[in-house]
Amino acid sequence: MLDPSAGYLTVINTYAVAPERAEALLELLIRATEETLRYVPGFVTANFHMNLDRTQVINYAQWRSGDALQAAAADPKVAALIRELAQVADSFTPLRYELRRSIPAAGA
Repeated sequence: MLDPSAGYLTVINTYAVAPERAEALLELLIRATEETLRYVPGFVTANFHMNLDRTQVINYAQWRSGDALQAAAADPKVAALIRELAQVADSFTPLRYELRRSIPAAGA
């Protein structure tokens, strides 16, 4: 259970996707989280959603802090995963995924 007073950093990625490819993208994101991100220090949780018309997949990821996210991005294994996800996500959608908004940690 998340502590609401902890001030986690929430990163939200929205992927535009062709309806027939939405489930495959969702499975890819879940696999990447299970195989790599869940073992990264500072990573808390991820939630994945697909809209009803299957044209968007949304990923909400929570990190203990912005520093934890930056440290993870500097990890060669995580950096390789991020590059792989970006390439694969591009193959799923005519629009490159983009960070739509980030909710800063409390006091940051």
